[in-house]
Order: sequence, then structure tokens, then C-alpha cells
Amino acid sequence: MSDDNPFAPANVLERGLTWARERGYAGWDPYDGLNSPYAKPFKKHWFTRLAWMHAVNRSPIELREMLSIPKQRNPKGIALFALSYLYRYEATGNEEDLAEAERLLAWLREHPSPSFDYPCWGYNFDWQNARKFYLPAYGPSVVVTVFCAQAFVHHHRLTGDEDSLSTAEGACEFIRNEINTRGVVGYDAYTYTTDDEFVVINVNALAARLFALVAAENGDESLMKRADGLVEFVLTAQEESGAWHYSMPADRSHISHDNFHTGFVLESLREYLDAGGDVPGTEAAYRRGLDFYRENLFEDDGAPKLEHDQTYPHDAHAAAQSIRTFVRDGGSESLEMAEQIIDWSIDELFDRAGYFYRRRGRYVDDETPYIRWSQAWMCFALASAVRQRTESERRAR
Repeated sequence: MSDDNPFAPANVLERGLTWARERGYAGWDPYDGLNSPYAKPFKKHWFTRLAWMHAVNRSPIELREMLSIPKQRNPKGIALFALSYLYRYEATGNEEDLAEAERLLAWLREHPSPSFDYPCWGYNFDWQNARKFYLPAYGPSVVVTVFCAQAFVHHHRLTGDEDSLSTAEGACEFIRNEINTRGVVGYDAYTYTTDDEFVVINVNALAARLFALVAAENGDESLMKRADGLVEFVLTAQEESGAWHYSMPADRSHISHDNFHTGFVLESLREYLDAGGDVPGTEAAYRRGLDFYRENLFEDDGAPKLEHDQTYPHDAHAAAQSIRTFVRDGGSESLEMAEQIIDWSIDELFDRAGYFYRRRGRYVDDETPYIRWSQAWMCFALASAVRQRTESERRAR
């Protein structure tokens, strides 16, 4: 596509980042219903918390303004926007992209979870995860902390900034020292938070990714060894088909083989391998998983399926993570797949005003512009693709 095309990925990325920047990178989230002042009577019990949160999330009409739910910055969203600017800086060399990323990273440094002395982060809303656990606003989790720390690692790679590496190292220490663990099939697996017992496969893959990325920068052998153990656990959880269930034990997992969590696992294994991880069988497991992902979690036109046996809804988060997963793989078949998903996403999810819809359903769409779930994720995905395309063009010269 021509650069003059307003719907070329680089131009859509610019419009998406501009839309977010003009709003101070603040907005709503699918799961922020408990931020409503009217939710207070429902916060006393797990079931009423869950019911309120999902009533807001799944309502066919947008309730957030009516319920006085504030538009806020989400730490994970801020990290994804920072990564988007860092990736575009690599592609263009525009110093303003680097400066904007650094402003966002400074905000993350200034707004860690108040619960711990380590650099760690959580969502900006109270979150009830089924009956598994309740996490109050800004309570830290592995997932949010990994994505925030990843932005600092990437900044260090580009600039050599030692404070950024130190922040990422501190995040690793938070996970190692404060996140709960459970023994599963002979491994010390991380749970989702500091206090629960819920063992999720992608959580452990993400932790392994961060540990490997940091170890590659500072040479910490104990950190890489812990990454190795987590990867061994993830490989043990893989099925013959190449798929992973969401959690362990698999027969109790309420999600089977879904799209974006599978993408998290695959990208994490790729990052681990490229950072020097060498657990035997990892490359083969990654390839088997990538084949399952490609063959079972997408429609012929590139639309991301929700799960391997459930087509709808087609979700922006899944589309974005799949673009990222295939771009990160870098093989010709994967890059073709990424281009197809980008085309589908721009056609189906991008609003001319500059924001991305959340999802297309079989009968009902959700066109609310969520700042983390759709806007930040799609910007990160497009920035990944723009950087990859630029690097390919440079190599071809």
C-alpha cells in the first residue's frame, strides 16, 4: 500500500497515537465497572462484584458515562503506548517519539503499585477474577508488571539507560520475592498475584520472558535459570496438538485454547529463545504451538477467533496480539498472516475518528474506544509491524 493511503498501517498508527495523546492516554476499560461510585454497595461479596463488573462489561448499551465511571490512565496501557513510540522511533529515528516514550515511562516510574517497595504495577480498577481472586485497584500482578517492565528493558536496549534496566530488575525481584507459587507437576509455578493460588500458563510464560530479557542485558545467571524452570513448566503443560489450556490443572481450566493468551505464550517462548534460553525442546514446542495457533484460531479472512472452537466475538486484543506474535516470529508465512490480520483489523475495527473498536460480534458489536484493551494494543501491534517492515527494507538495500 502507498504511504499516501490514509489506511496504510503507518498512517493508522499515527492517527491512533494522536487520538490517545489528545486524551492524555486516559479512557475506559472493559473491566472498570467497579470504578463507578454507584458500585460501592456491590463490593462486599465476590458474586456481587462479579455481577456488577460483567453487567457493565456486557451491556449492549454503553453505561459508563451514566454510572460516572472516570476515564483514567491504565499502567499496562501506558506501557504499551511507550513501546509503540519506542518501536516507531526505531523505524523512523524521530527523536520526538523517543521523548514521548520517555515521558510515559516517567509516569510509570511515578505511579507504581503503592502496596510494595518494588517497581510493580496493577490495573486502575478493582477486578474480580471469577471466584479465583479479587484484586483491588493498583494491586500488582505478574501480567501488568511484565508489560511495564518490558517497556523499560526496551528503552535500556535502545539508549543504554541504566535506570531503566534497574527498574526492570526491580520488577523481576518483585515477581521472584512476592508473587505466590504453587507446586504443579514438580515445578514451582507462579500464581496470578501475591495472594491467590490460580496457576495460569501465560502468566508463567510472561515471567520467563521478562527474566530472560533482563538476564540477557545484565548477565544474571540465576534469573536465566529461573526462566529455564518456568519454560520447562510451560512445555510440560503443552498438549500433543500444540495447544495450551489457559490454566493448570487443564481439566479445571474455564478457558480452553483461546487466541490472545496463546499468543502471549508463543511470543514469550520466542523472546526467551532469542534472549539465549536453551531448554531442550523449546524451539520444537514453539513451532508446534505456532502451527496450532495459525491453523485453529483464525478465519480465512484473518479475523481472530475467540477460541479454537468458538468463532465470535472477533476481538481487538486478539487481533493485536496475533499481529505481534506473527511479526515477532518473522517467518514469511507468519508475516503474510500478520498483513492479513492488519488489513482485517483496519477494515473492521478502525474508526475514521482515530480509535479502534473493541470487537465484532455475531449479532452485537462493541464500538466503545477502550484505552488499554483496543487502542493501546492495536497501536503496539501496528508499531511492531511498521518497525519490522522498515527493518526488512533496510536489509534489502
